[in-house]
Amino acid sequence: MQALDRVQPGPDDETQLTRQLNHQSTPLWRCAADEEVPGIIKVRHRTCVLLQGGLDPRIMQYIDAVGLTGLFKVPNMEVDHALITALVERWRPETHTFHLPHGEMGITLQDIEVMLGIPVDGLPVTGRTNLKWSKVCRDLLGHEPPPVIPNSNKSTLAGVRIKYNWLDEQFAASPTVDASDEVVQQHARYHLLVWMGALLFMDKSADRVSLFTLLLLNPISNARWYSWGNAALPWLYRQLCSASKKDAMQIGGALLLVQLWAYSRFPQICPITRPPLPPVHSGPLAIRYIH
Repeated sequence: MQALDRVQPGPDDETQLTRQLNHQSTPLWRCAADEEVPGIIKVRHRTCVLLQGGLDPRIMQYIDAVGLTGLFKVPNMEVDHALITALVERWRPETHTFHLPHGEMGITLQDIEVMLGIPVDGLPVTGRTNLKWSKVCRDLLGHEPPPVIPNSNKSTLAGVRIKYNWLDEQFAASPTVDASDEVVQQHARYHLLVWMGALLFMDKSADRVSLFTLLLLNPISNARWYSWGNAALPWLYRQLCSASKKDAMQIGGALLLVQLWAYSRFPQICPITRPPLPPVHSGPLAIRYIH
């Protein structure tokens, strides 16, 4: 007990970790015995589940061609809010690493490539955002969202972000047998947009996705030239940095990646690991983990 009394939580030298006063960990370390500690951060996550039997082979051929098949093999699993909160409390925006008792650890491009099967080589994901996004939606998805409702958050399209529910309604049915190649590509763009939005670029709203990705899917074969991992990882870093502030209550980003990373680095906290049954199916490392 005496040894524990001598432990001083928090950084020994705050000249390096300059944001400590505004960090999530400060209330935990400095609260009195009768004071309420901060609660669990609300994790923004959207479940992606393929229809029974998988996607139409005509759609999958386009997804295969752009090198993003691995994303569709990531298993559906619940995100552990408590685990994410614990890691956020140890994330340092000064170094972009987790500060743990044994040292610093971080999530790298190799992790996102191996865990989720996302390409990390290629062109940077950049482009214009001052476009008429309703027209972009019509041209590339074949559906135009309803007109914007002024001064309301109920609009289907708000700037560059559109509601998932509206997109799901437009593409609820698979393309017909005699569907044109253009229609099949529209369905492929929808699935890529939704899956990347949910697993890689989730924001704090959780009910909208950015249409920006569509610009890089015109034509759809263009997607194979971009480094999606190099876009998703900085977005995750940004979300972790924002959530590490002591007043933050929610977080977005590729949080399933964070959870899978924790499972692989700390196997003792992993619920269940899928045994390597033959034949071994190819795919991202994420397919090893089940709940």
